[in-house]
Amino acid sequence: MKTVIDSGFADLSHMNFDVSDEQRFVLDEVDRACRELRPLEDEAYLSGKFNDRLAPIFRKAQLLGLPISRRYGEGQGADVLTYALALERIGQEGTGVRTFLSGHVSLGQVTVQKWASEEQKQRYLPPATRGEKVMCFGLTEPTAGSDPASLRTTFEEKGNNFILNGSKAWISNGSIANVAVIFAYPKGKREGMCAFIVEKNFEGYSSQQQKHKLGMPTSDTGSIFLDNCKVPRENLMGPAGKGLSIAYSGLMSGRLSVAAGCLGVIEDCINEAVAFSKQRIQHGKPIAKHQLVQRHIGEMSTNLEAAKNIVYKAALLKQKSDSDPEDKDLRDYADVMIAKAKYFASNASFDAADRAVQILGSSGYSFETRAPRHLVDTRVCRIYEGTDEIMVQKIAVSLLGTEYEAYR
Repeated sequence: MKTVIDSGFADLSHMNFDVSDEQRFVLDEVDRACRELRPLEDEAYLSGKFNDRLAPIFRKAQLLGLPISRRYGEGQGADVLTYALALERIGQEGTGVRTFLSGHVSLGQVTVQKWASEEQKQRYLPPATRGEKVMCFGLTEPTAGSDPASLRTTFEEKGNNFILNGSKAWISNGSIANVAVIFAYPKGKREGMCAFIVEKNFEGYSSQQQKHKLGMPTSDTGSIFLDNCKVPRENLMGPAGKGLSIAYSGLMSGRLSVAAGCLGVIEDCINEAVAFSKQRIQHGKPIAKHQLVQRHIGEMSTNLEAAKNIVYKAALLKQKSDSDPEDKDLRDYADVMIAKAKYFASNASFDAADRAVQILGSSGYSFETRAPRHLVDTRVCRIYEGTDEIMVQKIAVSLLGTEYEAYR
């Protein structure tokens, strides 16, 4: 695959979303990989099993480190918007497919690239970009979801190691990951959260797949257990006590990836609904000629265009913020725009799947068609990486002022 040229952000005043030659080359590679993946994903979905062909196919297309610097393994140095466009296409193949990349790249690799030491980056990013090691982001716990500050995992220092105790739940790639970014508080304290890079083979680390999910059967979701887990001192990531800041920066990247993937979901739902409505005959004519069916398709298409503009703007703002990390106002603006993108796109994708199922009728009640898979899979997009309620609260407080935060 041709190396992606690092590029600057587009001029937001012009909102120019034209695809460049470099981006087109990347998207062609993504499309090829997705076409190869689709029949395998279909088979895995109907069998209700994890799709273990996903990583090898994306590795062959050099997509496992798309936004990571070329200094690290097979990183391609793509900018934020290019990565978002790639996730949009990947989202057509299913939320489970995109969730693997969100956990491995957006939450795992991007967080390490931003916060880790150079030695840590050289140790963990190259094998991750080559698909030799899978990454995950260990923040959520059984009792700590929308309020990450309430997590109970702790650490204490013993000699040249940190000893971690606690558990993580609902972690994307949780049971298959070789490397996890884990967040914990100092034992006996409720401040000074730290982030650690923890390997699966470290003493005291274990994981277990979480089953019986509503959707995404082809994506791994797991629990991580830390029982006196021994983590070398050099695996502390970022400044001590800055774990919450690291977590929030990771969530920004993760939320944007959810929003971008949801665009692909809407596109796939429209494609299936349009094709089906043209060939399904009822009352002597294709149902595409019925006005109420047209209403569904028109709503889906309009929501897609609205979602694209919000998601692309959020991507460009994050790109601009990443290039100027000292500008807090810009970072806060990007954070809120990402919240808007995730909230709108995830709800629009769920709505599109519901409308597509309605158009397909009884055919839409079978997982043999794609729309019902999107319906159950995208429900989680309104929960993970920040629930609808948290996103709306963040958006509202940006207008009302921080003194009106609900959780102060």
